[in-house]
Amino acid sequence: MPDRPERRPVRSILRARLLAGVATAAAVSVAAPVTALAQGSVPAPPVGSVDAGSLGSTGSSGSAGSLGSAGPGGETLPPPLKQGPAVEVEVVLDGLTIPWDVVRDPDGVVVTGERGTGKIVAARPDGTRSDVEADLGRLFTGGESGLMGIALAHDFATSREVYTCHSDDDADDSRVTAWRAADDWSRLDEMDVIVSGIARQDIGHHSGCRILAHPDGTLYIGTGDTFHGSVPQDLRSLGGKVLHVKRDGAPADDTIREEGANPRILTYGHRNVQGLALQPGTGRIYSAEHGTLVDDEINLILPGKNYGWDPYRPGIPRDHDDASPMTDLEKFPDAMEAVWSSGDPTWATSGITFLDHPSWREWNGALAVAMLKSKRIALMRLSDDGLEVTDTVEILADEHGRIRSLTSEPDGTILATTSNGNGRDEVLRIRPAVAE
Repeated sequence: MPDRPERRPVRSILRARLLAGVATAAAVSVAAPVTALAQGSVPAPPVGSVDAGSLGSTGSSGSAGSLGSAGPGGETLPPPLKQGPAVEVEVVLDGLTIPWDVVRDPDGVVVTGERGTGKIVAARPDGTRSDVEADLGRLFTGGESGLMGIALAHDFATSREVYTCHSDDDADDSRVTAWRAADDWSRLDEMDVIVSGIARQDIGHHSGCRILAHPDGTLYIGTGDTFHGSVPQDLRSLGGKVLHVKRDGAPADDTIREEGANPRILTYGHRNVQGLALQPGTGRIYSAEHGTLVDDEINLILPGKNYGWDPYRPGIPRDHDDASPMTDLEKFPDAMEAVWSSGDPTWATSGITFLDHPSWREWNGALAVAMLKSKRIALMRLSDDGLEVTDTVEILADEHGRIRSLTSEPDGTILATTSNGNGRDEVLRIRPAVAE
């Protein structure tokens, strides 16, 4: 990981809207263990960039008076961005319902999984497709839970090792499992549950759960706060965190080792991590995170840092005040500020990947960000120090609906999944158009 930079000045303008008129709760970082979190209580209606993808809805509401157009559900959408490079799109798979993640193996086989059914599908380079058998047990699919992240081990060509994150109805948790893929992708054989006990709630909101398989063999895992107020600041809970583990689930070497803390935690104070990406050539890890009514975020992940989300407010449903600031610098002056914040309205940021091929020309090296509510892919150029976004353009705006996940392929193309629901979803292959 890179050295930690000096903290940047407070972005007071972006924060002022959210802080104005909001009563700040006491900074309490004690919570019940995940197994004891309240079950069955009536939740307050979630706000912000919640994921209602199974219904094909846009899921996020902007504040009254925000700039931007109104969506079909009455929510405020962000204004159009500058048009990015021309691209060509190929449909790799169709007829899917909420394919949450997508991977590609060294032989060119593309694999995705449906969040709500747990069905895993493989598409081969010759155009044939087949289901992949995997015993996920009783899959919990409430809210935003189900089969979520999928990643291939860096040495997949020899190990055939695959990682998934899914919500388990019997264990009342979300968990990361290691599997071995059959040579023909006919099945996944379970090897081990390497991380269990990731916080999950009966309503299923804010479930994460993105997996980044690092070239060094470790795994980064982004989780959600389960819409429970005490979780993101509680170092005993794996919810609202970025975890860093070795391939057997043991803590990596750079995690938090405070007394009472779960040693798998790398960073904390997150609301709902949806994307993780490794920047080529720098070793920097970035995350994408759903905001509330404002401030979706792109964050630079640094070991031990608090990212400032603390919705704990006793006495309301689930003690969760979703009007809290995404990065509460009054409560946590040393919290890590976002590299980029959407402000108002939100965009519903989701999967991210870096463009890493000269065919992208001047946008090579940019961070590609999938957008659910705003139905586009944003390309963000980062500053040399990685702490600012210096330019942003869009591609595929309103052409394929909600975009959920992005994965880079070796030839520079990007795999993307849509999130429109009801059998209308696809896996797309996106490449820069050939210059005339």
